[in-house]
Amino acid sequence: MIFHGINNQIVELKITNYQFPKITDCEYDSNWLLIYLNVKSDCGNWQTVDPSLLVGDVIEIIEWFEKISQNKTPKYECLDFIEPNLAFELIKAGMDFKTVRIKFDLESRPKSADDKKDYFVDCKMDNSQLQKVIEGLKKELKPYPIRAVR
Repeated sequence: MIFHGINNQIVELKITNYQFPKITDCEYDSNWLLIYLNVKSDCGNWQTVDPSLLVGDVIEIIEWFEKISQNKTPKYECLDFIEPNLAFELIKAGMDFKTVRIKFDLESRPKSADDKKDYFVDCKMDNSQLQKVIEGLKKELKPYPIRAVR
């Protein structure tokens, strides 16, 4: 799925597989997802693949975008996770448009990343565009259900 950012920036996010496809009986190891990112941004251009999200994290991202698309305030303004590689921050919430910042850290930054620099892409979206994000994330997640829930 592709996030279209301000100034023609692009963040392509794909789930490529479980990190450990053969481990199906462990709450965490069974549910880590390999996340492919292809970023073309004002911060630079790079690609990464890293186990940066759990299945439950992607579900939480979908629910977060659903709240925003319904003009509701999400529980968290900034959505971050156990692995601090990706975060989503609502930086402006109007009735017509919302601006979401996708933040990249650690393994989700370029290999030549400067630790003093922030890496992010801002996306200005209306509710229709937010619905496309939700549907895109659901499509990415469909082949990867939660496994080994206790």
